[in-house]
Amino acid sequence: MIKQKLRANQETRQVLSKNNLNPSMLTAKNTYSDLLWLVVFLGLFYALWIGSHALFTPDEGRYSEVAREMVTSGDYVTPRLNGVAFLDKPALYYWLQAASIKLFGLKEWSLRFWPAFMGILGSLVTYLTASVLFNRRTGILSAIILATAPLYYGAAHYANLDLEVATLIGNSLLCFLAALQTQSAQLRNGFLLGAYIFSGLAALTKGLIGIVFPAMIVGTWIVLLNRWSMLRKMHLIAGFLLFLSITAPWYFLVQKANPEFLHFFFVTQQVSRFLTTQDFNSKAAIWFYIPVVLAGFFPWSVFLIQAIHQNLKLVLKDRQKFATQLFLLLWFAIVLIFFSIPLSKTVGYILPIFPVVAVLVGSYLSNFWNAPKAKGVSAGLVVFKIVSITVSVLFIASPFLSAQLEIPLGFTRYLQYMGIVLLLATGFTLFLPRKLSLLPLFSSFLATIVVLLLIFLSSAGSINEKSIKPLAVALKPTLNATDEVVTFFRYYQDLPIYLERRITIVADWQAEDISHNDNWLREMWYGMVFQDTKDWLIGESSFWQRWNSPKRLYVVTDKRYLNSFKQHHYYMLNKYKNDVVLLSNQPNKIG
Repeated sequence: MIKQKLRANQETRQVLSKNNLNPSMLTAKNTYSDLLWLVVFLGLFYALWIGSHALFTPDEGRYSEVAREMVTSGDYVTPRLNGVAFLDKPALYYWLQAASIKLFGLKEWSLRFWPAFMGILGSLVTYLTASVLFNRRTGILSAIILATAPLYYGAAHYANLDLEVATLIGNSLLCFLAALQTQSAQLRNGFLLGAYIFSGLAALTKGLIGIVFPAMIVGTWIVLLNRWSMLRKMHLIAGFLLFLSITAPWYFLVQKANPEFLHFFFVTQQVSRFLTTQDFNSKAAIWFYIPVVLAGFFPWSVFLIQAIHQNLKLVLKDRQKFATQLFLLLWFAIVLIFFSIPLSKTVGYILPIFPVVAVLVGSYLSNFWNAPKAKGVSAGLVVFKIVSITVSVLFIASPFLSAQLEIPLGFTRYLQYMGIVLLLATGFTLFLPRKLSLLPLFSSFLATIVVLLLIFLSSAGSINEKSIKPLAVALKPTLNATDEVVTFFRYYQDLPIYLERRITIVADWQAEDISHNDNWLREMWYGMVFQDTKDWLIGESSFWQRWNSPKRLYVVTDKRYLNSFKQHHYYMLNKYKNDVVLLSNQPNKIG
């Protein structure tokens, strides 16, 4: 037994030594060629069906509407949602969305353009930095793995801030690592420039985490290595000034326009949101992100434990020699722990961990590329088969489980397609040649996940049951400039953007429990202090005065609120799924 372990360890060292090629073998010609092929492949892969379905709520409707209002109002300093100051997040994402609207028009695909662009950009930066840190093959594998990770790919087709900030933070950390590990002064300065720019853009996208993660991870790394001389190589003063030049102007302008902004943004939204457990939804256990990462990184996650274990052994053996591996492990651990501490958790928050797990797995597979029967690789293949068979059975049986699991019936057909693909992929792996390299296995995994992701993306319309688009499309052509659209004790995040107009919202804006509920009501209530909203954020008494006036009102609400209208004359114009009804105080024909 001891001899077998020694022999296995010796084989592992030989494989690592043989496959950890010199980064200098990466040539400019190879780099340009690789980037071109990645751009072509990822551009096509990410563009398919990107605009084939309506906006999801709440996020896609909410953030896209903020960008639309910037374009309409011409105010690019204060983000507004339905006319109300929306200062939860900085402005960069809204600027990008606004630019897309100006260039391409108000279309679903144009609103998802920047998430897809950022997903591709993150993969390209991962390729460049992993190639410098390890070798060309590791760079290519890492980029492909990241781009095809299901959660990363899905986030790149979802118009909110999660993928953008994850990409910018990941790019910043990769550039910092590449800068501090390269021996070329020219490359170091280029990577440092990129690191500070990406960090500044991340802070302009979602606030403090844009600088907190790079500072925590790079700082901890330097302390553990006792390499204080690195601080001189980082050009900290110049980098900080560059960071401020990117972030400070907007923060200054928005504070000037909204004097309460800094306290609301940094104390309420940044610090309190992280520390408190009382005022925010999505509470989950401390281990919540472990299954999220494993599922969201499938099928590549079947090699993740082996990759972490292999790198951890190297770091424990000699952390100075394997400083790159130490940095990657710190990145993985710090981000995972940071987001696991609060009880309030959202799936997309963990995305900054995906670039590092892609590099960890990419370097692991590269190391064993010419040893396809290595123990860890074989173990990963076994796990893939077990998981695939189990999931495929559940997917194929999904029509019989839809009621119990609340799966939309239309979506079950796509689940069955994915189940069949997984079964075929599992069977195909039984006949894969595994003598010379991992290329057949990697290609099989890649083909499987690409087909699965395309099926899933094509199914998006079948799971988007909350969209108000059908109602808005029918109502919009009938609206006159003097008509008023009202939501009654409800708010549909995608209604303003599809109608391309501000709506009136009826609610109890004086309720004492508003601050204790993480919902649309609190979003609006937070922003009310920054401007006078009495014309369109109204109470019930004001609403009935308008309802009984000569002005035409269209009301969108839930059928549960119809009892409130029984004492008043109303016209039922239409009913939609999810118990949505369209009412008016005057007769009209709506499709």
